[in-house]
Amino acid sequence: MRKSTIAAALFTLVPALGTGSVLAADGPFTANVSLVTDYAYRGISQTDERPALQGGFDYAHDSGFYAGVWGTNVSWLRDAETSSSSGNSLELDVYGGYRTSVGALGLDVGLLQYYYPGDFDRSWRRDTGLSKPDTLEGYVGLSWEFLTFKYSHAFTDLFGTPDSDHSKYLDLTATHEVMPGLSLSAHVGRQVVTGPADSYTDWKIGATKAVGDFTVGLHYVDTDLDDIDLAEERLILSLSRTF
Repeated sequence: MRKSTIAAALFTLVPALGTGSVLAADGPFTANVSLVTDYAYRGISQTDERPALQGGFDYAHDSGFYAGVWGTNVSWLRDAETSSSSGNSLELDVYGGYRTSVGALGLDVGLLQYYYPGDFDRSWRRDTGLSKPDTLEGYVGLSWEFLTFKYSHAFTDLFGTPDSDHSKYLDLTATHEVMPGLSLSAHVGRQVVTGPADSYTDWKIGATKAVGDFTVGLHYVDTDLDDIDLAEERLILSLSRTF
């Protein structure tokens, strides 16, 4: 990927808490695993539009506190490299927060740490023009019936883009179960970037269907970024299971 497109292409949930988080239905601990034809995060592919294997573990306490970890293969850091190598091919997300509700209104507050294991030394930073990609975000989410609004705020540089701390992401999602096991969803998000990279809007529409113990999803994803292949429109198929 060309350096001139890297900064925009870094800001790329299967839908999720910024990841693939699933809270417990029958107990405090759950595990989840997914296979997707492309890992698109905030509208931009993290895997060069190739498949990803993803999975995680979650703990949800009756009090409303929760924590979890989620991982996936990625390739965008290697794509930024020309003369150096970080050895990175993995994203790990560690998160925790608190959920509560009053009637139909729900509140979700927490922290999310994106971690990319690898060697991001001085020569790598000089080669790519990026800083260390690890990113810490705080978030506040409000939900009402079928609508969810979430605000995320970066306390560090956003995925290695220099001088991009205090960037923010606004997410509005609607989900409706049209029949047992079949849900339709629509999402629009706005990534507001502090610093040199462009802000942009992404959107997604699709459906999920329960098939036995699995969930099959098909989503259309797009952004308003121009001349960036990894941000163009595409269909993403997913197969997931929660234990």
